[in-house]
Amino acid sequence: MIPRDCTLTGLALAVLAAVVVVALPGPAPEAEVPAAPALTDVWPEARLTAIAVTGAPHTPLAFLDSGLSAGVTRADDVVRLMVGDRVLREVPPSGSPRFVLAVTPDALVWLELSDITGTGTLWRAGPHGEDPVPVTADTGRVVLLDSQYDLVVHDGLAGWAAVRGDATEVRTVALSGGPVTRVPLPGRYSLTAWPFATAAAVEQAGPSELVDLRDGRVTKVDGQSVELVDCTPSWCRVQVLRQSGTARLDLMRPDGTERRRVGGKGVRPAFGDVVVLDRYAVVVDDDRGVLVLYDTATGRSADLAAEFGTVLARGPFVWWSEGGNDALTWRVLDLRTLEASA
Repeated sequence: MIPRDCTLTGLALAVLAAVVVVALPGPAPEAEVPAAPALTDVWPEARLTAIAVTGAPHTPLAFLDSGLSAGVTRADDVVRLMVGDRVLREVPPSGSPRFVLAVTPDALVWLELSDITGTGTLWRAGPHGEDPVPVTADTGRVVLLDSQYDLVVHDGLAGWAAVRGDATEVRTVALSGGPVTRVPLPGRYSLTAWPFATAAAVEQAGPSELVDLRDGRVTKVDGQSVELVDCTPSWCRVQVLRQSGTARLDLMRPDGTERRRVGGKGVRPAFGDVVVLDRYAVVVDDDRGVLVLYDTATGRSADLAAEFGTVLARGPFVWWSEGGNDALTWRVLDLRTLEASA
């Protein structure tokens, strides 16, 4: 979500060199970036679970608890959506299948899409993947931002955003099936915490907005021309831009209050969500090469991992990969255990 003065000519430089030679000092040594405390130094009760992957590469897409995941296993000839050892779906890899999951106490819901067309089918199953059935194939071209709000389940309904020309449609359907309801929005939007949609910060820097899908009421969120603003109803992430990338990453409330700096030019979001559990921001500190957790409630930060690949979050869980396919391990953090030790 980050978009990626005057000089002297060679002749002028040569003239200056003929007049005077100045011994310039070498570059100043880079200041050492101080280390942040480790997770358990800040939250002693934090619970991390390690899940080693054997056999075909497996990517968890959601966790039912810290030891049971729903995710995708890829082999040469088949892609499987699984809950634990239970196979929910088997599809050929030729269509570049992609799965987007949402977990509720009563159901596991997912979009099964083609990564080529962005369209597909909405499915539902029991809370542990029992008896999967298709709900609708009327998905449209789904907006995917690597966010837990790409698919939202609420009040017996599933909701997602779909692209329609230069506009967006928020589509909802009952989990029991039936017609798909469409709410049109002018411009590019994505879903955030229900019942709100947010202007897609990938479009341009400057002000953003939140749209209440119940009544169409729009809340404007201030942003400067050098800021990318991405919001939920509770927190906004502000990436302050400069010519070579990001100068700073801040968080603030949608009304502009409680603004605070999370990190400098080397800090970037780890994934699409602004915060997890309405409280925790997960960022990558490229200057130190570490994954960092920031707590909006206390202002404290802690290092999560110095070795990581894919980073994901859904519900109260954050997880990241370590190692390659031959020795792949997923580390799973239950954020509720942090609140227990606060």
